[in-house]
Amino acid sequence: GKVLGPARSDTHKGKGVEVMFTHKTGGVNCYLTELSAAAPEPIPGGYQAGQEVFFTGSCQTLWNGDKVVYGGRGKVLGPARSDTHEGKGVQVMFTHNKGGVDCYLTELSAAAPEPIPGGYQAGQEVFFTGSCQTFADGDQLVYGDCGKVLGPATAAT
Repeated sequence: GKVLGPARSDTHKGKGVEVMFTHKTGGVNCYLTELSAAAPEPIPGGYQAGQEVFFTGSCQTLWNGDKVVYGGRGKVLGPARSDTHEGKGVQVMFTHNKGGVDCYLTELSAAAPEPIPGGYQAGQEVFFTGSCQTFADGDQLVYGDCGKVLGPATAAT
């Protein structure tokens, strides 16, 4: 884009500039932290901004109430922003969420994932009907315990 001058909006004054982008009809106020004089690095994983992706990790509820669920559909916003995901993930806007979510590349697919075995759905309530088990960390699984399906079993689960 081409810098038109200092930002005009109150939220951006002193912290940004007004930019004319080639595909826009008017100037856009941008924070200085959102601009670079050099072209950005490609988005990790070969993804493109706006590309549709599917979440293949376990269901999670985030600190702000947003949720990611196995098979959830979203659009790539750009590279992941958090230090833990830098270079290893992308930021995705999932349907019904308020903001972008940083996801590791290993938790995403450009194609819809396979259904969860047994016809179960992510988030579905289920009950344990097997024999009682005690795990190495002391946790126990008892007949009748209630849980929620997070996704298909993995080597770690």
